[in-house]
Amino acid sequence: MIMPYEEFKRKLNEKIKSDDDFYYELLVTVINNPKRYTGIFRLSNAKTKLVQNVTQSREIKFGDFMEDIVTEYIALIGYTNRDKNIGCDENGDVLSADQVFDDGETVFLIEQKIRDDHDSTKKRGQYQNFKKKYTLLKRLNAYLQINSTMWFIDDSLMRNKRFYLEEADAETLTGVDINVLYGKDLFTTVFNRPDVWDEICSYLARYKQEQSEEILSIPDFDTSDEMYEAIRKLRSQNPRVYQKLISNKPEYVQLRNELFPTGYNLRR
Repeated sequence: MIMPYEEFKRKLNEKIKSDDDFYYELLVTVINNPKRYTGIFRLSNAKTKLVQNVTQSREIKFGDFMEDIVTEYIALIGYTNRDKNIGCDENGDVLSADQVFDDGETVFLIEQKIRDDHDSTKKRGQYQNFKKKYTLLKRLNAYLQINSTMWFIDDSLMRNKRFYLEEADAETLTGVDINVLYGKDLFTTVFNRPDVWDEICSYLARYKQEQSEEILSIPDFDTSDEMYEAIRKLRSQNPRVYQKLISNKPEYVQLRNELFPTGYNLRR
């Protein structure tokens, strides 16, 4: 065991569980984009669309968790993590790495994604962004070897693998090794520590099993205390958006009809 399961679980829960700020931000998003949730050309009702939004939010947070937890494992197995803000590109834009660390002789860069499922436009932009980062790292560490990896966590999808490998093979920058890896291959090829990946996967499987009875739900906008507090916060901190919610514009009347059918939270 490298990291105790309970610590892993605590960190995952901290990242993905919703808090009061989440409900406030969700409310602001709904009010600022009412036509995304209502209208005759949306067969799903507003509540169904909200569940979709929350699900997407959890997926994004899970991606953030995987970045954080891999950073911690990198330190636990003996590497030195570096500042993830690695510098600025030729346009002055700050480049941030998902993982950047060293062993004293080699600087390692990992561009980390959950899955390889991008379309043709996105895949090109993604590789160019990766190239900017390893090129900058080489410029800043001229006398060190750079080991750069584009890593996709979910190895069940390899939509653009050939494209990424061809781009990597075409690179002529001296002193830079480039990998395109999926799933466990990162820990076998770069770290020679497949046990790290085995532990991460076993912990995720255990967590998912423990959550198997959980049903994703959103507090009722109309009656729940959570949404009542979100509305109070909105009224005091963002009155302009609150006025939209209670306005007589047709899109907000429709929104209130769907999300606040009795008006209980709005009245109180």
